[in-house]
Amino acid sequence: MKIDYSVVIRTTGKAGEKYAGLLRSINGLEPKPREVIVVLPEGYSVPEERLGWETFYFCPKGMVIQRMTGLAKCKTKYALVCDDDVSFNADFVQKLYEPVRSGLCAFSAGPLYSFLPPKGANAVLCAVMASAAPTLFHRKDRYVSVLKSSGYSYNRNLKPGRYYETQSVAWTCFFAEVSAIRKMDFQAESWLDSHGYSALDDQTMFYKAWLRGIKTVVVSDAVYEHLDARTSTRNNKGPALYAMGFNRVVFWHRFIYRQQKGILSRAWALACFGYHTLWTFFFELLNLVRRKNTCSGLAIKFRGLRDGWRYIKSEDYRSLPEVC
Repeated sequence: MKIDYSVVIRTTGKAGEKYAGLLRSINGLEPKPREVIVVLPEGYSVPEERLGWETFYFCPKGMVIQRMTGLAKCKTKYALVCDDDVSFNADFVQKLYEPVRSGLCAFSAGPLYSFLPPKGANAVLCAVMASAAPTLFHRKDRYVSVLKSSGYSYNRNLKPGRYYETQSVAWTCFFAEVSAIRKMDFQAESWLDSHGYSALDDQTMFYKAWLRGIKTVVVSDAVYEHLDARTSTRNNKGPALYAMGFNRVVFWHRFIYRQQKGILSRAWALACFGYHTLWTFFFELLNLVRRKNTCSGLAIKFRGLRDGWRYIKSEDYRSLPEVC
């Protein structure tokens, strides 16, 4: 089988053995990629681990801009876009390519159950907050459905050999028709990278695609391993907490609230977001009392939420192009 594809890797060059594991996986892929593009932040050193035939590029640091830079450099029809800490089998690309080749979608990905809330008390808590809930009332032929709270419902019980439509998927690793990404004008969502951590970048990417009629499917058999080097959050807790507040407000307002067609549906979306926000702060306050932590993390997230509301009232926000 011939597939005209590249591998695009976003990295800071510090994942070490986990990055070496990704390179071993790439070396084993059948068919081989035509090129491997590695994008690092400006001022960072290229990793010691090498394939020997990859090409390195540099750009400002950011989860979005690094991926978009790699895709802009891509000369092939398709791309496997991945972080620096994943591994997969030799037939991984073949499995992801099939639904794209067949015209079922423009993007495909494997399921990543480790990104879903672990079963038990944590899953119940996430469901109560409308942050992440098991699929009960939403379509079970989907992997993920985005909720009006800005959270999502998920289907953990995928059947072998099936394709599942999805409104969001982890950006950790996905296969794409490059021309479809370029049609999305994702550079317009530069606010995702504006505070040192790109919270909700994956949900923004794939939900925007869904709103524009660009389909994504999850291939149930295309399983891969996320080794989670945590290079984006290591020593970055403050910016991550702030962005989780700021980006959630902007995502909800831009992609959910503004897409509602009537007063009642907008009021319902606002109520859902308010419910999620209140329960989130309630449980975080309980954690402060139970663990006797300081309130600095909660204060940072609150500032992010506050500044997100200020941003959506700004001229910069109003000047963003329409989503669809």
